[in-house]
Amino acid sequence: MAVHTCLLFASVVDIVTSLWVYFARDMSFSTLAKAMYFPGVLSLAFVDDIGAFLRQIIGTQAVFTCVVYSGAAVALTYLLVYGCVGLGVGLGWTAKSQPASIPAQNHISITGFLRAAGEEIGWRCYLLPCLMSHFTPQMALLISGIAWGLFHVAVMILLTKKLKPEHPVRTTVVQCLSCVISAYPHGWLAIKARYSFWPSTLLHFWWNRLNPQVLGSIYTNTPGTYCGPQWKINGEGLSGCVVMLPIALLMSLELNHALY
Repeated sequence: MAVHTCLLFASVVDIVTSLWVYFARDMSFSTLAKAMYFPGVLSLAFVDDIGAFLRQIIGTQAVFTCVVYSGAAVALTYLLVYGCVGLGVGLGWTAKSQPASIPAQNHISITGFLRAAGEEIGWRCYLLPCLMSHFTPQMALLISGIAWGLFHVAVMILLTKKLKPEHPVRTTVVQCLSCVISAYPHGWLAIKARYSFWPSTLLHFWWNRLNPQVLGSIYTNTPGTYCGPQWKINGEGLSGCVVMLPIALLMSLELNHALY
């Protein structure tokens, strides 16, 4: 695939998502969250061979590898979230609060898994291998991360305007940056699983449940088991960026060594 096709896909997804957020701006968060399906659905319009693409994302040629890295994805979720807890507690940013409530759209459910899969199929199963055919692993992961971060900007602007957290601009910026950095572990899992959607989707899905339960929701500005400024303590906030950065660097170096 030509490089302009990769970039066109990312642009189309981000533009369509921004339009969805604009027209659905008065609807519920669960309605806005349906934008998570867009990357996967739109990727089908860009692939040359849908049958081969479906076999790739299902992982029929790498079943054992998918199982191994799916297990790693779940373990990584706990490492990242509780790494943020340790950082927040150690720096005095956060403390335990009331028992956490998980936003309805993030409870364990088939639809929650499918929403996570929608993003991962688009970003990690289509865009990432497209970019990897033209760039180094580090650059491909960076570009895919920027596209993923921008994908969230419109909804963050809308929600911070509605919910009025103390630092709306910081909240939006660190959430976008966390996506850029988080693209490295998600992408690493996808590459290791030959671009099957299972490992990265499990990381994404389990993250969407555990992070708000433990650290709160940066989207709805509500606390989890630990309370504090969401832009600072959340796994998609400053804490998440700090905790994920060394892991992202290690994975990037490992990919560079493994592929070259």
